[in-house]
Amino acid sequence: MKYGGIYVLKWSAVTLCMGGALVLLPLQVSAGSKGAAPGLFAQGPVQSSEAISSMEAMPQVIPAANNVDRETSGQRLSIESTSLESLLLEKGVITQEDWIRLKAEEERRIFEQSAELQMAGNPRWYERIRVTGYMQFKYNMGATDRRFDLPLNDSFGDQQGNEFYARRLRLVFQGQVSERVAFFTQFALEGNQQQLSAAEIIDAYSDYYLTKDKVHRIRWGLHRVPNSFDTYRSSTNRQEMDRHESVQSGAPGERDLGVAYYWSPKVAQERFAQLAAYHNGPGDYGVFGVMVYNGQTRNRLELNHDKHIGAKLAYPFQFPNGRLLEAGVLAFHGVFGVQGASQPNVASAARCISPLSSEGGCDIKDQRVTAYVWTPPQPWGLLAEFTVGRGPKRNAQTNFIEESSLVGGYVQGYYTWRYSDVGMLTPYVRYGEYYGGFKSLNGAPDGQSRTWNLGLVWEPDTHFRLTADWVFKDGLNSTLVVNRAQSDFDASQLRFQAQWFWN
Repeated sequence: MKYGGIYVLKWSAVTLCMGGALVLLPLQVSAGSKGAAPGLFAQGPVQSSEAISSMEAMPQVIPAANNVDRETSGQRLSIESTSLESLLLEKGVITQEDWIRLKAEEERRIFEQSAELQMAGNPRWYERIRVTGYMQFKYNMGATDRRFDLPLNDSFGDQQGNEFYARRLRLVFQGQVSERVAFFTQFALEGNQQQLSAAEIIDAYSDYYLTKDKVHRIRWGLHRVPNSFDTYRSSTNRQEMDRHESVQSGAPGERDLGVAYYWSPKVAQERFAQLAAYHNGPGDYGVFGVMVYNGQTRNRLELNHDKHIGAKLAYPFQFPNGRLLEAGVLAFHGVFGVQGASQPNVASAARCISPLSSEGGCDIKDQRVTAYVWTPPQPWGLLAEFTVGRGPKRNAQTNFIEESSLVGGYVQGYYTWRYSDVGMLTPYVRYGEYYGGFKSLNGAPDGQSRTWNLGLVWEPDTHFRLTADWVFKDGLNSTLVVNRAQSDFDASQLRFQAQWFWN
């Protein structure tokens, strides 16, 4: 190492060069044989699944006396000598190794600080789009002929015992097309279980980040509503097969059309990402969020002009021993238009307590508050949710759909045994109760139920999951008959589900 005037000249010149008005381009030092020309292409930081950005190597300034062309990995690169550090290299003030290292370090630092330059490094929008998806196939044993009724989860499979069927066939397009704009679109291809030709849009939303640190963002389109913790979790991330009816009854389909604002500070972003890495976390839906949406659930016509308003407040904690825990509360308020009801003066299995709206819905107040606590399996885990509120429910004595109180919740414990770098085995047990109506079903039947789930999840690698679930349920059948109470049933069912996915 040199000292004195030459040392000062060397590093001062380099510093001035880096602070000059040069075009900042990604660099990567490509190791090669001694004397070979260095390839200078560095990748930016790895993006999350919600913000995919495939960086493209771009032409870089490398030391040379004259303009030269060369081929590298099928790309034509323009080589020019325009920078001061290149001149210093030619004069022998700095070595070639110094030039490569300093240039790469500076560019890496700049790219870590500037998402804008990352996006500028790859102008091709189609290279910033990611295609993912998953498939779920099920087989149910026992409890046919509507003796076993799970109307909010998988009614076709519940009614058709001893039969294979495709439960979910999903295709996802997602990406970050600019520094502050990201999108997510999910298609459901499973149709009505009898034919696979019918497609449905499950998600179709865009995020706009108000700040470069992504602390503040606005989301609009078809997306998940603030109903419960399990509402935010994708079916690919749940270890159990179904969401419990106590929370699923609040937002069947989990999504709706609307606009939302999410606030998520940097420390929370990091912990939400950690929680998502355990395969069953929902991801970052903000420490605080508020949403205005139609309120008729996913892909349903709006039956009134009253909008639902929902909000959430949650925080991911990390204890000194490394244990992660997320706790929060969610709430919404609005008016729901129940379908399948007649006018008050018309005798039927379900009559509206008030005249039907112009769109044919029976408008009833719809409001809930849900609290939850969740700690992922490290190796043991716990998830519990409790909900209370008011909503529509059919009165069995009068056949009127009325505003009624509701209450429910569940608690689930599980343990994950990691037997290899990628292989995991997770047994779980869940108990839940619900006392309230099913607003999304015709006539808003009583959804009273008590349910046990015993399950075992085997994940031999990160792209395949096999689940066995034995469910015991005591509840009311959803079928409505004039002047007749709903039938009570007590049944069990053994279910198997295979899931594979790519990302």
